[in-house]
Amino acid sequence: MGDEGDWAGDAVVDLYAPLNAPIVRTDIKSAEMVKLASNAFLATKISFINEIANVCEETGADVVEVARGMGLDNRIGPKFLQAGIGFGGSCFPKDVTALKSSPATPATTSSC
Repeated sequence: MGDEGDWAGDAVVDLYAPLNAPIVRTDIKSAEMVKLASNAFLATKISFINEIANVCEETGADVVEVARGMGLDNRIGPKFLQAGIGFGGSCFPKDVTALKSSPATPATTSSC
């Protein structure tokens, strides 16, 4: 949760206290970066398994079994490893674009 250390942040902490949920309280810029980086990572994971599905199609491997095996690795986990048409929604594309166009991201030349 990003805040300026004022009453609003304290109110949100109090609101979530009964849930015993972990709270990361940080500055606003860092909180926004957490959101962008998390969504970009999930979009990358989805894109990756879709590319693996293409390789499986060429080699005759079963992408469902490959994803299941990958998901057993605790460092990877099974979530967001279902091959499909890609990712969409209101956040993933917007957040990936925002992260790519961040002032801290080096400019690259690409035809895409």
